[in-house]
Amino acid sequence: MKIDVFSRALSTRSRRTGVIAATVAASLALMALGGGIASAAGGGLAPPPVAPALIHVASAVPDRVILTPSETPATTQNVSWRTSLDVTTPQVQLATMTDGPITSSTTIAAASTVEMATDLGYKIKYHSALMTGLTPDTAYLYRVGDGETWSEWFEFATAAASNEPFSFLVQGDAQNDVKSYASRTFRAAYEARPYSKAVVHLGDLIDTDVADAEWGEWFSAAGFENAYLNVIAAPGNHEYYPGPQLSRYWKAQFAYPENGPAQTPELKAAFSENVYFTDYQGVRFISLNASVINGPELDAQTAWLDQVLTENPNKWTVVAFHQPVFSVTSGRDNKTLREAWLPIFEKHNVDLVLQGHDHAYGRGNLFANEQNLPAGADPKTSQTGPVYMVTIAGPKMYVPDDLATNNWITNGANLRSTNGYTQMYQTVDVTADEIHVESRKVTGELFDGFTITKSDDGAKLVTDDLTPRDSGPGSARTTINAPELPEVTIPSGEPTTEPTTPPTTPPTTEPTTEPTTEPTTEPTTEPTTEPTTEPTTEPTTEPTTEPTTEPTTEPTTEPTTEPTTEPTTGPTTSPTGGPTTPTTPPTEPTYTPSALELSATGVAAGGSVSMKASGFKPNEDMEIVLHSDPITLGYTKADASGAVLYTAHIPAGAPVGKHTIVLRGLESGATTSADLTVLAVGAPSTGVKDLANTGASWVGSAISAAGALLLVGALGLVFVSRRRHATGGAR
Repeated sequence: MKIDVFSRALSTRSRRTGVIAATVAASLALMALGGGIASAAGGGLAPPPVAPALIHVASAVPDRVILTPSETPATTQNVSWRTSLDVTTPQVQLATMTDGPITSSTTIAAASTVEMATDLGYKIKYHSALMTGLTPDTAYLYRVGDGETWSEWFEFATAAASNEPFSFLVQGDAQNDVKSYASRTFRAAYEARPYSKAVVHLGDLIDTDVADAEWGEWFSAAGFENAYLNVIAAPGNHEYYPGPQLSRYWKAQFAYPENGPAQTPELKAAFSENVYFTDYQGVRFISLNASVINGPELDAQTAWLDQVLTENPNKWTVVAFHQPVFSVTSGRDNKTLREAWLPIFEKHNVDLVLQGHDHAYGRGNLFANEQNLPAGADPKTSQTGPVYMVTIAGPKMYVPDDLATNNWITNGANLRSTNGYTQMYQTVDVTADEIHVESRKVTGELFDGFTITKSDDGAKLVTDDLTPRDSGPGSARTTINAPELPEVTIPSGEPTTEPTTPPTTPPTTEPTTEPTTEPTTEPTTEPTTEPTTEPTTEPTTEPTTEPTTEPTTEPTTEPTTEPTTEPTTGPTTSPTGGPTTPTTPPTEPTYTPSALELSATGVAAGGSVSMKASGFKPNEDMEIVLHSDPITLGYTKADASGAVLYTAHIPAGAPVGKHTIVLRGLESGATTSADLTVLAVGAPSTGVKDLANTGASWVGSAISAAGALLLVGALGLVFVSRRRHATGGAR
């Protein structure tokens, strides 16, 4: 008989109290040492009133159900889900679409099961299955379980074998406070295109790669959407934080095609199911890993990308990855990535290049593609090359770059549209000869849009297009379209005859200027006190007091005056001027970091240097860059006091000579820097300094506090162990 993990946890509560107390103490100690690496979901905010372990604990009931595309989405479909360790026979039941209860189904055993311990103290299993032998362009029902305990029935539709129209969604970084805030963006996008076939996530789905609560919030934010749409995700740097390897959750819960770079066993392992492509109804979707771009890894991805684009049989191409080729927010520059991949995108004239990472919105193209346009096309609104887009779904916002000197214009690109401090989503409608993209604020307001038209011979034109579309193509329920909303008439402050007309209409069924065709001797709807045998236009032009007084006096005064004075000035102005146009950052304290301290003044190329500083915004993301030729050394996070301690690796290819290391807060924009000399490979470090014994006292205090907490945790564990031993393990 199965045992529910939650019930088991409650039944052994008293026995585990000491263990929990000790674990909490040890966890606090680790957080003091590591800056809160294993913090609870919520982006560094106070922990929730209910322990995450109680909220997210797995059971025999399947959860986190998700569809991911196979290499042949017209005839096969991947599905993954999570359970407790109690489940030993994971399986899928598949049925054809029906308008009532399912009477027959096919059972498919899960192909793989991954078991892992979580940071919250319980263990979990992830299961994956591949549904095969499916019919193209067909709707199915499915559920997952173990033969006794099942999920609800979900729906999905296979891809068409040909280039049929469809819609998909785009979501930038969710990362922080995912359930609280990013859920709005997920759901707003799904509401805009409820029959989309896929959703593309651009990395940094969560903040901490090992946080089970954060992954739980990501699935919760999406709701049933993940179980209905194909989720196409690219990894971000936070899927490697604290790393150094890709989050073990990635392969466990996402089943993607194994068709990425595989020049060596090491490269195959590094890019397994995070660099891949899938072809869906005329679109080749390509996922790249912009966090693994050192030396051979970058070369392997670049060669693979060129080959996959060269062999692309589809009309359209969409490429997704995290760190952008052109940055939107201040001071960022992914030069290495841009020099490798931008020529490939331009060579193959990729249609959409989708990116995240910058926590702001930007869309544009190379200036070179605004030349030699077709007759009638205006370079102010048109171009012929790839569209580069950066977007953000979650609540964390970074400082936008100066438009006059931004990273786009300094690298030959036109930043056509940009927006900051706003959660956004994109809807993409693909039809035979065009792709239409709309970028909307989380409120639903259309902010940016464009249409890509392409003929069968490859001639393409991209045009700004701010005409919103009510709905996109490709509904699995062919009779469902977006509803046509009535035109709203805002009443004026003066009385009008408008309210009189509708109330007068009911007494005379359908008043017309012509007499009715079949007059009767009986009165029709009592329009007059003395009905006549002949029809007359009097009831409509000069209504009598009896039928008219009621609708005329009441509706005219009440509906006209009340809605005019209040609703018009109230709800209309407030929402529009508030959250829909957050173009400036909210006011917050100014942060002045301390001087950046380095563990050495000179370090050999290929070596490492540690650094520390304080005075940043608590818990904000930090970027470490080596200048003057910008080389991004990595990312980290300030602790709860705004202090940073980080060790960076200096690339072996870094030029020998004087450089500057800049540590920058990506939310506050605050920076601090220090000079560093890069020495020849193998040279000993110069000016070596022990950072633990210099500068602010927070390091020593943190270590002391951590040591005390670890001691308390150890004593707690010893106490519980002895107590259990003395009682023979009984309660």
